Amino acid sequence: MDVEVLAGDDWKILQDVRLRALRDSPDAFLSKAETSWGEAEWRAFAVEDAWIVARSGDQVIGVLRSVRVDDRPAEERHLESVWVDPLHRKKGVLRAILRYLAELEPEVRTWMAWVLDGNDEARAAYERLGFETTGMRQLLAGTPRREERLRLDRKAAISDSIDP
Repeated sequence: MDVEVLAGDDWKILQDVRLRALRDSPDAFLSKAETSWGEAEWRAFAVEDAWIVARSGDQVIGVLRSVRVDDRPAEERHLESVWVDPLHRKKGVLRAILRYLAELEPEVRTWMAWVLDGNDEARAAYERLGFETTGMRQLLAGTPRREERLRLDRKAAISDSIDP
């Protein structure tokens, strides 16, 4: 498995993996606007923050976006748009991406992720990787859905002792 950061010219790769993720797990993601985007929107999206992908051969099998949130500490990032291909789940793909991210972002001490209520598979994956609840929950505007904020410390992100 290879892990890499996407560049702006990789917008087509991002488009493909993001649309696959939305088709596979539509209830796990809030944004669906991407389904109607053209090239300009995808190019702009590809250069926002850091998009990390894992590949098996030529196929992208996992993706996440590391976001710097302005009102949060500089050593904290949010993980968004996290997805692993169903055929590659529980095989260490997300663990590999997180380790790569820890090398890419050495200043980061904490990664945060919001998990929608009912997305039990994602919650279990995060917990296996060492994420813990922050106790923070929020209602999503305009919906009856809630989500919970999870936290991963740098030490856990690079640990070999946690199950993949």
